[in-house]
Amino acid sequence: MGYRTRAYGIPGSLADYHPDAHEAIERWFTMPNTGNSRAVADIIEDLVPMRPAAVVDPFCGAGSTALAARRLGIPFVGVETDPVLACVSTAKSLCGPDDGQALLELPEADESPALRCLRLVHRLQHLPGGGRLSAQMITEDLSRGAPHVPGSMVVRGDSTVRATWEKLTLPDGELVIFTSPPFFDDWTGPEVPPQVRVEAESLLAGGVTQDSYPAARGYGDLLVGALRAAQTVVPHCTAIVEHEPGSGPPDRLLEVADRLTHEAGLEIVEILETSRFSPGGLFSLLVCRL
Repeated sequence: MGYRTRAYGIPGSLADYHPDAHEAIERWFTMPNTGNSRAVADIIEDLVPMRPAAVVDPFCGAGSTALAARRLGIPFVGVETDPVLACVSTAKSLCGPDDGQALLELPEADESPALRCLRLVHRLQHLPGGGRLSAQMITEDLSRGAPHVPGSMVVRGDSTVRATWEKLTLPDGELVIFTSPPFFDDWTGPEVPPQVRVEAESLLAGGVTQDSYPAARGYGDLLVGALRAAQTVVPHCTAIVEHEPGSGPPDRLLEVADRLTHEAGLEIVEILETSRFSPGGLFSLLVCRL
């Protein structure tokens, strides 16, 4: 099937593709596939003419979309099956200056889940992906970064399951889904000590119990499953999906587009081709309508 394809300029450089190591909040914790939150915000503003009621990311990972929504002043709704990353996205989307000040104090028994996630993010700083920041630096980020947006939430769950979507509190109005499922089948989440993962599991409830992305499901399976499940609670919205060549032929862009059309019933609006930012190949954006 032929799809409308055009060149696109966001992200326009390698610096716009990778997370900014100096950007407030963004620098707290990243993964190899974490995007640049400024670029994500620019893409949403450019491709979605009407300001959405919320930005939804069914694979929210380390929170680049969460921070982009925060930068735009739009509520963020995220789903993430890895408990550590769910905590990172929660802290990046929900914490404000008061949480930053509380981070400098001893923990209290009645702290909010967002503040407890922020404390976990602080403990991640010297692990792979951490920004090596002190508690004071994290607090300063919350003072100088974009303000958190009321109505945001993150759920730990499997976004390919309808029950997970039913846990979400979605506002009335047009929504936009912006997401980047894992490009590689061997994705297992961040490298953290077992006790950190156990702690993260205790902070957020969700619809699944596994510790990492479900085995034997590649990019295409995850994306089709998530958008098909989304339609049960989000009947109409724009979805913008990042794509790079991944583990094998089944996840090639045109094959994925065909699957979204035939298996999930989506309308493919256009395919936007940017540049090659990694050895995997061309970075593209797939724009479709639920």
